[in-house]
Amino acid sequence: MRKIRLVAVDCDGVLIDDTYLAVLERFVTRRGGVYDEQAERTIVGLQDVVVADLVARLCGLDQPVADTLAEIWAERAEYLREHPIRVSDGAPEFLASLQKLDVRVVCYGGRTREHTFDRYLGHLVELFDPAVPYVSVNEHRPGIEWIVREVIGCEFDEAVFIDDVSRVAEAARRHGTGFIGVPAGPAHGRQRRFLREAGVRHVVGSVGEITPELLSRVDDELAAAQHWRPFPSQGLEQP
Repeated sequence: MRKIRLVAVDCDGVLIDDTYLAVLERFVTRRGGVYDEQAERTIVGLQDVVVADLVARLCGLDQPVADTLAEIWAERAEYLREHPIRVSDGAPEFLASLQKLDVRVVCYGGRTREHTFDRYLGHLVELFDPAVPYVSVNEHRPGIEWIVREVIGCEFDEAVFIDDVSRVAEAARRHGTGFIGVPAGPAHGRQRRFLREAGVRHVVGSVGEITPELLSRVDDELAAAQHWRPFPSQGLEQP
Protein backbone atom coordinates (compact mmCIF):
# COMPACT_ATOMS: atom_id res chain seq x y z
CA MET A 1 0.00 0.00 0.00
CA ARG A 2 1.32 3.42 -0.97
CA LYS A 3 -1.24 5.36 1.06
CA ILE A 4 -3.45 3.13 3.20
CA ARG A 5 -2.35 2.57 6.78
CA LEU A 6 -5.69 1.63 8.36
CA VAL A 7 -8.55 -0.65 7.33
CA ALA A 8 -11.56 -0.16 9.63
CA VAL A 9 -14.36 -2.71 9.25
CA ASP A 10 -17.90 -2.34 10.60
CA CYS A 11 -19.17 -5.21 12.69
CA ASP A 12 -22.98 -5.37 12.44
CA GLY A 13 -24.04 -5.81 8.81
CA VAL A 14 -20.54 -6.36 7.42
CA LEU A 15 -18.64 -8.94 9.45
CA ILE A 16 -21.77 -10.41 11.02
CA ASP A 17 -25.40 -10.49 9.91
CA ASP A 18 -27.35 -7.23 10.05
CA THR A 19 -29.34 -6.75 13.26
CA TYR A 20 -29.77 -3.00 12.92
CA LEU A 21 -31.66 -2.03 9.80
CA ALA A 22 -33.98 -5.02 9.94
CA VAL A 23 -34.83 -4.50 13.61
CA LEU A 24 -35.52 -0.78 13.25
CA GLU A 25 -37.83 -1.32 10.29
CA ARG A 26 -39.72 -4.08 12.09
CA PHE A 27 -40.02 -2.03 15.25
CA VAL A 28 -41.46 0.99 13.47
CA THR A 29 -43.91 -0.89 11.24
CA ARG A 30 -45.17 -3.08 14.09
CA ARG A 31 -46.14 0.04 16.01
CA GLY A 32 -48.00 1.70 13.20
CA GLY A 33 -45.23 3.98 12.01
CA VAL A 34 -44.17 4.52 8.41
CA TYR A 35 -40.68 3.27 7.68
CA ASP A 36 -39.86 4.71 4.27
CA GLU A 37 -36.84 6.16 2.52
CA GLN A 38 -36.93 9.40 4.49
CA ALA A 39 -37.27 7.55 7.78
CA GLU A 40 -34.22 5.42 7.04
CA ARG A 41 -32.15 8.41 5.97
CA THR A 42 -33.12 10.20 9.18
CA ILE A 43 -32.59 7.56 11.85
CA VAL A 44 -29.89 5.14 10.69
CA GLY A 45 -26.35 5.57 11.95
CA LEU A 46 -26.97 7.86 14.91
CA GLN A 47 -26.33 7.46 18.63
CA ASP A 48 -28.71 5.03 20.34
CA VAL A 49 -30.61 7.61 22.38
CA VAL A 50 -31.07 9.83 19.33
CA VAL A 51 -32.37 6.88 17.29
CA ALA A 52 -34.80 5.97 20.07
CA ASP A 53 -36.14 9.54 20.21
CA LEU A 54 -36.65 9.70 16.43
CA VAL A 55 -38.23 6.24 16.33
CA ALA A 56 -40.67 7.24 19.08
CA ARG A 57 -41.75 10.23 16.98
CA LEU A 58 -42.25 8.03 13.92
CA CYS A 59 -44.46 5.70 15.95
CA GLY A 60 -46.27 8.37 17.92
CA LEU A 61 -45.00 7.03 21.24
CA ASP A 62 -45.41 9.43 24.16
CA GLN A 63 -42.89 7.98 26.58
CA PRO A 64 -39.35 8.51 27.88
CA VAL A 65 -36.51 7.81 25.47
CA ALA A 66 -35.16 5.16 27.84
CA ASP A 67 -38.42 3.21 27.52
CA THR A 68 -38.29 3.31 23.72
CA LEU A 69 -34.67 2.21 23.74
CA ALA A 70 -35.53 -0.71 26.03
CA GLU A 71 -38.33 -1.73 23.67
CA ILE A 72 -35.97 -1.60 20.69
CA TRP A 73 -33.57 -3.90 22.54
CA ALA A 74 -36.42 -6.26 23.33
CA GLU A 75 -37.39 -6.26 19.65
CA ARG A 76 -33.79 -7.08 18.76
CA ALA A 77 -33.72 -9.98 21.23
CA GLU A 78 -36.88 -11.39 19.66
CA TYR A 79 -35.41 -10.93 16.17
CA LEU A 80 -32.24 -12.78 17.17
CA ARG A 81 -34.24 -15.75 18.42
CA GLU A 82 -35.69 -16.02 14.92
CA HIS A 83 -32.48 -15.04 13.07
CA PRO A 84 -29.38 -16.10 15.06
CA ILE A 85 -26.27 -14.09 14.29
CA ARG A 86 -23.61 -15.71 12.15
CA VAL A 87 -20.31 -14.53 10.76
CA SER A 88 -20.71 -13.25 7.22
CA ASP A 89 -19.66 -15.51 4.37
CA GLY A 90 -16.07 -14.82 3.37
CA ALA A 91 -15.29 -12.66 6.41
CA PRO A 92 -12.53 -14.87 7.88
CA GLU A 93 -10.85 -15.19 4.50
CA PHE A 94 -11.08 -11.44 3.91
CA LEU A 95 -9.53 -10.65 7.28
CA ALA A 96 -6.79 -13.21 6.70
CA SER A 97 -5.95 -11.58 3.36
CA LEU A 98 -5.31 -8.28 5.14
CA GLN A 99 -2.51 -9.90 7.12
CA LYS A 100 -0.42 -9.81 3.95
CA LEU A 101 -0.66 -6.01 3.79
CA ASP A 102 1.21 -3.48 5.89
CA VAL A 103 -1.94 -2.01 7.44
CA ARG A 104 -3.65 -1.90 10.83
CA VAL A 105 -7.03 -3.65 10.91
CA VAL A 106 -9.70 -2.65 13.42
CA CYS A 107 -13.34 -3.57 13.83
CA TYR A 108 -15.85 -0.98 15.02
CA GLY A 109 -19.49 -0.92 16.05
CA GLY A 110 -22.11 0.64 18.26
CA ARG A 111 -21.92 -1.86 21.12
CA THR A 112 -19.24 -2.60 23.70
CA ARG A 113 -16.49 -5.02 22.78
CA GLU A 114 -17.91 -7.70 25.09
CA HIS A 115 -21.44 -7.37 23.76
CA THR A 116 -20.78 -8.12 20.12
CA PHE A 117 -17.15 -8.44 19.08
CA ASP A 118 -15.97 -10.91 21.72
CA ARG A 119 -19.15 -12.97 21.42
CA TYR A 120 -19.23 -13.39 17.65
CA LEU A 121 -15.75 -12.50 16.39
CA GLY A 122 -13.57 -13.36 19.35
CA HIS A 123 -12.26 -16.47 17.60
CA LEU A 124 -10.87 -14.17 14.89
CA VAL A 125 -9.23 -11.64 17.21
CA GLU A 126 -5.73 -12.52 16.00
CA LEU A 127 -6.68 -11.16 12.58
CA PHE A 128 -7.16 -7.66 14.00
CA ASP A 129 -4.77 -5.05 15.34
CA PRO A 130 -3.26 -6.46 18.54
CA ALA A 131 -3.42 -3.12 20.37
CA VAL A 132 -6.88 -2.02 19.17
CA PRO A 133 -8.91 -4.91 17.73
CA TYR A 134 -12.27 -3.22 18.37
CA VAL A 135 -13.57 0.34 18.83
CA SER A 136 -17.02 1.24 20.20
CA VAL A 137 -18.32 4.33 18.39
CA ASN A 138 -21.81 4.84 19.81
CA GLU A 139 -20.76 8.01 21.63
CA HIS A 140 -18.80 9.24 18.60
CA ARG A 141 -20.96 8.34 15.60
CA PRO A 142 -20.44 8.02 12.75
CA GLY A 143 -17.00 7.33 14.18
CA ILE A 144 -14.57 8.18 11.40
CA GLU A 145 -12.99 11.22 13.04
CA TRP A 146 -12.85 9.45 16.40
CA ILE A 147 -11.13 6.33 15.05
CA VAL A 148 -8.71 8.08 12.69
CA ARG A 149 -7.63 10.97 14.88
CA GLU A 150 -8.15 9.84 18.48
CA VAL A 151 -7.78 6.07 18.44
CA ILE A 152 -5.29 5.31 15.66
CA GLY A 153 -3.62 8.61 14.85
CA CYS A 154 -3.22 8.68 11.09
CA GLU A 155 -4.33 10.96 8.27
CA PHE A 156 -7.88 10.72 6.95
CA ASP A 157 -6.71 9.75 3.47
CA GLU A 158 -4.62 6.94 4.95
CA ALA A 159 -7.72 5.06 6.11
CA VAL A 160 -10.37 2.94 4.42
CA PHE A 161 -13.72 2.31 6.11
CA ILE A 162 -15.86 -0.66 5.13
CA ASP A 163 -19.50 -0.16 6.10
CA ASP A 164 -23.08 -0.88 5.07
CA VAL A 165 -24.77 2.49 5.65
CA SER A 166 -24.57 5.76 3.79
CA ARG A 167 -24.21 8.03 6.83
CA VAL A 168 -20.72 6.64 7.35
CA ALA A 169 -19.97 7.01 3.65
CA GLU A 170 -21.03 10.65 3.72
CA ALA A 171 -18.73 11.32 6.66
CA ALA A 172 -15.88 9.51 4.89
CA ARG A 173 -16.37 11.70 1.86
CA ARG A 174 -16.28 14.89 3.93
CA HIS A 175 -12.92 13.83 5.37
CA GLY A 176 -11.45 12.49 2.13
CA THR A 177 -11.29 9.01 3.63
CA GLY A 178 -11.44 5.77 1.68
CA PHE A 179 -14.71 3.83 1.72
CA ILE A 180 -16.09 0.54 0.43
CA GLY A 181 -19.82 -0.13 0.73
CA VAL A 182 -21.14 -3.57 1.67
CA PRO A 183 -24.97 -3.45 1.56
CA ALA A 184 -25.19 -7.24 1.73
CA GLY A 185 -28.44 -8.14 3.50
CA PRO A 186 -32.11 -8.14 2.47
CA ALA A 187 -32.69 -5.00 4.56
CA HIS A 188 -30.08 -3.02 2.60
CA GLY A 189 -32.17 -2.24 -0.47
CA ARG A 190 -32.35 1.47 0.20
CA GLN A 191 -28.75 1.68 1.39
CA ARG A 192 -27.43 0.39 -1.94
CA ARG A 193 -28.89 3.41 -3.67
CA PHE A 194 -27.96 5.80 -0.87
CA LEU A 195 -24.34 4.70 -1.14
CA ARG A 196 -24.28 5.35 -4.87
CA GLU A 197 -25.90 8.74 -4.35
CA ALA A 198 -23.20 9.57 -1.82
CA GLY A 199 -20.58 9.07 -4.52
CA VAL A 200 -19.23 5.71 -3.34
CA ARG A 201 -17.21 4.22 -6.17
CA HIS A 202 -16.90 0.68 -4.79
CA VAL A 203 -20.04 -1.17 -3.65
CA VAL A 204 -19.84 -4.96 -3.23
CA GLY A 205 -22.31 -7.68 -2.39
CA SER A 206 -20.30 -9.21 0.44
CA VAL A 207 -17.15 -8.58 2.41
CA GLY A 208 -15.71 -11.65 0.73
CA GLU A 209 -15.60 -9.69 -2.53
CA ILE A 210 -13.07 -7.24 -1.10
CA THR A 211 -9.76 -8.50 -2.42
CA PRO A 212 -6.20 -7.16 -2.05
CA GLU A 213 -6.54 -6.08 -5.69
CA LEU A 214 -9.60 -3.95 -4.87
CA LEU A 215 -7.80 -2.40 -1.91
CA SER A 216 -4.85 -1.67 -4.18
CA ARG A 217 -7.20 0.23 -6.52
CA VAL A 218 -8.53 2.21 -3.57
CA ASP A 219 -4.95 2.89 -2.50
CA ASP A 220 -4.12 4.28 -5.94
CA GLU A 221 -7.26 6.42 -5.93
CA LEU A 222 -6.46 7.89 -2.53
CA ALA A 223 -2.88 8.58 -3.56
CA ALA A 224 -4.17 10.46 -6.61
CA ALA A 225 -7.05 12.15 -4.71
CA GLN A 226 -9.52 10.51 -7.13
CA HIS A 227 -11.33 8.10 -4.83
CA TRP A 228 -14.79 9.71 -4.74
CA ARG A 229 -17.10 10.04 -7.70
CA PRO A 230 -17.91 13.65 -8.56
CA PHE A 231 -21.49 14.74 -8.05
CA PRO A 232 -23.33 15.79 -11.24
CA SER A 233 -24.87 19.24 -11.38
CA GLN A 234 -28.23 18.03 -10.05
CA GLY A 235 -26.53 16.83 -6.87
CA LEU A 236 -26.96 13.05 -7.06
CA GLU A 237 -24.61 10.46 -8.43
CA GLN A 238 -26.24 7.82 -10.62
CA PRO A 239 -25.40 4.12 -10.07
